[in-house]
Amino acid sequence: MSGDAKIIEVLKNAGLRPTKQRICVGRLLFMGKHQHVSADGLQLQIRELGQKMALATIYNCLHQFHKVGLLKKVNAVNDVIMFDTNLSYHHHFLNVDTGELTDISKEAISIAGLPSLPDGFEALSMELTIRVKPQI
Repeated sequence: MSGDAKIIEVLKNAGLRPTKQRICVGRLLFMGKHQHVSADGLQLQIRELGQKMALATIYNCLHQFHKVGLLKKVNAVNDVIMFDTNLSYHHHFLNVDTGELTDISKEAISIAGLPSLPDGFEALSMELTIRVKPQI
């Protein structure tokens, strides 16, 4: 099966119509190793491939992919939203100088003594982001 055929299948299985833009973004996200991306970063990658796509279109693709469970959102530095292709439960180091995210396995973190949930709520997930910066 070709790369685009795989992306089209992923999109259709998620209930999304495989538009040209979604296939292009999906090709960058789902055909390699796990990665953390921003809309701006994807736009640069698309330009490097000699193509054009409006930033708003890229944001729409990313938010649609997130909505159907193909991506996770991670809040980064300065209100930038990063999208993570690794859907497994894990945590992150966040370099506050560069905005780079690095995965931390769930086994590397032990959390105890969590507060009681408010009445009428259930826990869906918990992810820890450790903000780091280089030592001076």
